Formats: sequence, structure tokens, C-alpha cells
Amino acid sequence: MQEKTKIRLGLIGLWVEFAAYFFIYIIATKNFFTFTAIWSSGLAIYLLIRLKLPSVKYFLISLIFGIAVSLCYLAVQMNVMVVVHQGLLAGLPTLLSSLAVFVVMEKIGSENARPYYLIRTSGKRPFYQELLISLAIAIGSAAVLAVINFFLSKAHSTENFAITWQRLTICLSPAIFEEMACRAVFMAFCVYLFRKPTKFQLFTMWFMMIVPHTLAHHYNLLSSLLLCVIFGLPFALLQRKRDLTSAMISHGLVDAIRFCIFGF
Repeated sequence: MQEKTKIRLGLIGLWVEFAAYFFIYIIATKNFFTFTAIWSSGLAIYLLIRLKLPSVKYFLISLIFGIAVSLCYLAVQMNVMVVVHQGLLAGLPTLLSSLAVFVVMEKIGSENARPYYLIRTSGKRPFYQELLISLAIAIGSAAVLAVINFFLSKAHSTENFAITWQRLTICLSPAIFEEMACRAVFMAFCVYLFRKPTKFQLFTMWFMMIVPHTLAHHYNLLSSLLLCVIFGLPFALLQRKRDLTSAMISHGLVDAIRFCIFGF
């Protein structure tokens, strides 16, 4: 009975939080990713309080993720204050979310936790083969999504085309921050909450993995719905059905191609 109460309260709480998030989406005019980061950080802190920290290996990986996201904004402006500012808005939520994701992966140990592996490990193939498969899937999906992204873009001019370190480096933010702090931590929370999920609980998991991240871009509702299907769902599928690496690489490549063609 106590377990059912926890699940019921967690489920209700998650949807109440989304309702508040959606209200902010309606009234907000800018910096909506900040609200997403605050929400995901809250979920991450809750998981870390309940489950403590992951192993040293995953702690270090999480730290690297957080630092990489903070420093990548030097590509936009070579200013220490930019790093400090973005470190608080994106780097810290990335660190907290990564820690939470990995601790769920390690300590829940259920069928639902499998997709949290950084690289899928089926036990049927050597690690390097699994890595190559993840890379191939990431590159293939990125190629398709990049073409779609090009034709959906408001500007089709390629006069700003350039391949620079700045345009490639800034892609670490969507690749790591958005995939970890705007998507994976929601899946981690649901995996922790729903050990044997019902259909509605699985729907909640997919919804939370896709919709908040898409709304964070603050497009109109119709555009957001389209982006949920075209971009949110594929990245969520990569995380859920393959591994985190394939989702992060695919997302980063899609944005790298867009930034190199159109700028940022």
C-alpha cells in the first residue's frame, strides 16, 4: 500500500509540475530553458537524495559533461562571466541530471533501467561492436533529421555556411545538456517511480521525455506539436531503445549541421 501511495503521489506530482511548466510556457517570453533546467534539477536532486551518488566512474563522467557544457559557451563569447552564467543555467543542471540518471541505472537494475547505459551492452557483442553500432545509428538518424531540419528552417540561404570550431563546439550544449537535463532525467525519474509500469505510466514516461524538451524551445503550440513528432520522438527512441550515446551524438550532429549552414 505504501509503494502504491508513493507511485500515485509521484505520478500526480509529475503531472502537476507539468501543468505549472505549461502555464509558464504560455506566459514566458524568453529564457524558457531556464525553467526546464530548474525542473529537471529538482527531479535530479530528489533522486540523488533517495539513491545517493553513482560510482566514481559515472561521477567523473557527469562532471566532465557539466564542465563541457559550461565551457562550450566560450564559442559564443570569450568571457569568463559567460562560463559562470551558463555553468549555473546549463552546466550545473547537466551535472545533477547526469548523476541522477547514472545512479538510477546502477541502483535500480531493472529491465527499465537498461536504456540508461552510456553505451548499450547486450552481452552478445563486444563493446567496440556495440559502440560502432551506436555511432552508425546516430550518424544515420542525424543525416535524416538534418535534411528535415534544413527544409523546415525559415531561412534556406546558405550564404552563412562555414565550418568553424565555434559552431562545432556550441553543439555540446544540445548534445549533452538537452539530452541529459531536458530528457534523460525525466526517464530516470519515471524508471525510479514505476518499477512495473502500467500503460498510462509508460505514456507518462514518453510524454515527459518528449514534450517538456520541445516546449523549452518556445515555439507556438502547432510548431511544438510538429517538432515533438519529428525530432523529440526520434531522440527519445534512441535513448530508450538504444543508449544515451546514440541520442547525444545524433542530437549534436543535427545541430552542428544546422549551425554550420545557417550560423547561430
